[in-house]
Amino acid sequence: MGPPGPGGGQGQAAQFAMWYQNDLLTVPFGGGMVPLTPAIQSVGIQDREGALHLHQPGVYCFRYLVSFPVAARLSTVLSLRLNGEVVPGSVCHVDKENPGQPFTAAGQGVFRLEEPGELVLWSEKGFSIAGAAEGDTLASLAGYLL
Repeated sequence: MGPPGPGGGQGQAAQFAMWYQNDLLTVPFGGGMVPLTPAIQSVGIQDREGALHLHQPGVYCFRYLVSFPVAARLSTVLSLRLNGEVVPGSVCHVDKENPGQPFTAAGQGVFRLEEPGELVLWSEKGFSIAGAAEGDTLASLAGYLL
């Protein structure tokens, strides 16, 4: 039996993942899943068609950031959704009406998973934003099994 900490504390291999989106970020009209590209993932947290599949039971912690550049103008609600349900504490209201200032939205959630599940970053409304410079990271999502 291993020491408590990331990876479940029972000598299990660490489970972690990070997703991101650079340059252009588009959510379909009417809202939906925020599209992300896998950067790194472990066996227990895998990408499947843009959704994060969590394979092991346990307590997970996920955090997201979405950066809206200076020129962006929009209003939406971002959240993490586990099996279609909003993860408590993960909701961020975005009301960026001033196109002269950048804005960063952030949220996080800690939850217990009893059986495999699916996690997504969700936007209530559609939008399309471009980075101010090539290679700008517009969205990221990272998490791990505690």
